[in-house]
Amino acid sequence: MQAIPILLLVGLTYVSPVSGIREIHANGTFSNRKYYSSINVSNGGPWGTWTWIDMCPEHFYAMGYSVKMEEYGGASDDTALNGIRLFCIKINNTSSAVFTVESDSGKFGQWSGITWCPTGFLTAFQLKVEVPQGILDDTAANSIKFRCSSGAIIEGTGGSFGDYGGWSNACTRGGICGIETKQDPYHNAFIDDTALNDVRFFCCD
Repeated sequence: MQAIPILLLVGLTYVSPVSGIREIHANGTFSNRKYYSSINVSNGGPWGTWTWIDMCPEHFYAMGYSVKMEEYGGASDDTALNGIRLFCIKINNTSSAVFTVESDSGKFGQWSGITWCPTGFLTAFQLKVEVPQGILDDTAANSIKFRCSSGAIIEGTGGSFGDYGGWSNACTRGGICGIETKQDPYHNAFIDDTALNDVRFFCCD
């Protein structure tokens, strides 16, 4: 079997592949969109609960993403990855509006720039997670990377703690079209917070 080259593109925020980008927040409007599978990883953090599903509109798929990251604060209670936002593009029409979907996000940090697939759509992911630290500070999920349908692997801003687990299954048709996050809600100043612990994505035709 001939080897298939994989293009690794790490830490790059591409120029938007869409002309005159106009973002519209889906905010659950399309949560009833039909999907044919969900994809997940096995190394998600243990805290929190699954929240709500947010979906791209029909005929739209995720081509880029950004993350909400809390910068490392040293001795303070760090939470690292707080949210993931998908940017959905209409297939074969990069001049259309861009819909954003994100499920629930934690309260800490700032949103990064958008990291885009050079071509194609998001189809699989890996999650970087810090295992429980006992009496020390926990951060749970720290970063995420995606594989695009073109074969490119993209990774934007992320935290420094933990390790990547294995790849999720890949969308076999279409691409990623929705997201659901597992969030550890904010407790108070005296309880260790971890924010985003796990995520799963949905595949649509």
